[in-house]
Amino acid sequence: MRLRLVGLVFAACLVAPALAGAVMSEDEVAIQAIIDRQTDAWNRHDMDAFVADTTSDVDWINVVGMHWEGRETVRRAHAVLHKGIFAHSRMVRADKPELREIAPDVVVAVVQNRIEGAGLMPSGEPYPTNGNILTLVFVKKDAVWRIAHAHNTTIDRDAAQHDPAKSP
Repeated sequence: MRLRLVGLVFAACLVAPALAGAVMSEDEVAIQAIIDRQTDAWNRHDMDAFVADTTSDVDWINVVGMHWEGRETVRRAHAVLHKGIFAHSRMVRADKPELREIAPDVVVAVVQNRIEGAGLMPSGEPYPTNGNILTLVFVKKDAVWRIAHAHNTTIDRDAAQHDPAKSP
């Protein structure tokens, strides 16, 4: 019996590091559903639905560094943009998001997407078509996942070709 217990502890020590940061499948499904609802809401230009899965005190940093605090502020800002530059836009997601649990009931999601059909930026330049990387921090409270923080950035494909972290 003692040898069996030692064997189980040893096996747990080998498996635990591999599971660190892994997101349980039911949580992954719930978070993916939120990301899917956000994409759908963007494409319908329904900003009430777009912010429905955020915390009331969400922080949102958009692609040009505007920092919006609170669900209503995020909704209002996106509603204005969807009457202008994003009025005819469509969000297309690239791949399955990368998910990593960083603490109990806290998951970071990295999502790549591309916006098609956007209008001109205030500078008169076209909206970048290289895509975006969106980092979302999800928190689970009372068995419900919500977005507590979002930070969006435009991908610079030229700069990415010289990424020092990916150089040999």
